[in-house]
Amino acid sequence: MNLVTNMTEHASNPVLLSFKGIEGLGRKSLAFLFSSQKTICYKIVEEHPEAIEIIDVDHRLGKSAWKHSQSGNREQPVVIVGCETMDVKNGIFLQKPFLPRQLLAAVESLVTAVPNTVYPTGDNTPVKEKTQTPSQAKKALLPNPSFDTDKPERFTHIGTTPDVDLDDAEAVAQVLYDPGQFLAQRMLELIELAAKEKKYIRANCCSVVFYVDPHQGCIRTLVKERNLRTFGALPLDHGCFLYQKEAKLPADIESRGFSYAYEPFIWRMILAGSRGRLPENTDLDQRFLLGHWPNLDKLLPFPHLTQISTAWTTGPKSIREMAGTLEIPQRYLFVFFTAASMMGYLHPVNADGSPATPSSNTENNSLNKGLFQRLLKRRSE
Repeated sequence: MNLVTNMTEHASNPVLLSFKGIEGLGRKSLAFLFSSQKTICYKIVEEHPEAIEIIDVDHRLGKSAWKHSQSGNREQPVVIVGCETMDVKNGIFLQKPFLPRQLLAAVESLVTAVPNTVYPTGDNTPVKEKTQTPSQAKKALLPNPSFDTDKPERFTHIGTTPDVDLDDAEAVAQVLYDPGQFLAQRMLELIELAAKEKKYIRANCCSVVFYVDPHQGCIRTLVKERNLRTFGALPLDHGCFLYQKEAKLPADIESRGFSYAYEPFIWRMILAGSRGRLPENTDLDQRFLLGHWPNLDKLLPFPHLTQISTAWTTGPKSIREMAGTLEIPQRYLFVFFTAASMMGYLHPVNADGSPATPSSNTENNSLNKGLFQRLLKRRSE
């Protein structure tokens, strides 16, 4: 059977995708990405012999699935994602972090390797069997009970900042704040210092102590997770915020302390300090592009997180453009921008996607913008 005949016979079938080791918000974000594609119809399934598998080998379930598939004569196409480079037979490997468009390209390159594809018509224009409404597409992505976008999530509360008229300078001023007055900014600075000096950093804040551990890439403290928000939300008394280098960790921190990885800890602290507000001097018209998705499985979720992150990967957009496009409360957009920009996920770009030179306002927004991304790069070298 030639390729043209094969295309015609299967033109009404969607491309089946199976996720292994991708759970929670990470799973939902990928499902949202594939369901929003216009050229190929995708459907998420739990198991199917003709499905393209996307496997995260850094997750225990993904690692198990990959080992199981390797034990047999595997012919099923696969996209493997992970931190360590590896050779993949009958598939493609993507090293983390990767761009959403790179994942789309990898999957599309494997589409013709399976017989259940929505293939293009004779004029080489890919088509779907029929146009689906958002609700229909959403239902099509629920083949198993564990993946249910209608299931309530345990979202964090980020405040009650009201929507404002973005064309009114006085109104916008009401939703601006100085990140330098909160814990997240200072902890970013201390993480950088600890990485450079390769020593523990002890920080005293509001009568509690945080230790930056550059060897394990985490924050150690006696503060329980449910109480962290309090320290992130309170403006700092800089006269009482003291820090010093330490050669080792105290015994009580070693034995009874809690350990929080850098990324989720800083994300949590930024959400608490922002409370749905923007950093002062933010340029509402500067366009940004999300360099890569944050690790949504590890970060504290809030409403519309997946929707916002997906929208900012499809092309350069400004805050004003995003606010006009997304029908959501502004505070969720603002808190995402604040966290993603401070942690180096969002990059200022021109309309064509090329890197832009930030305006003075945007540049002064945070001295540590991108610091977190540089830190992660340094740790991987």
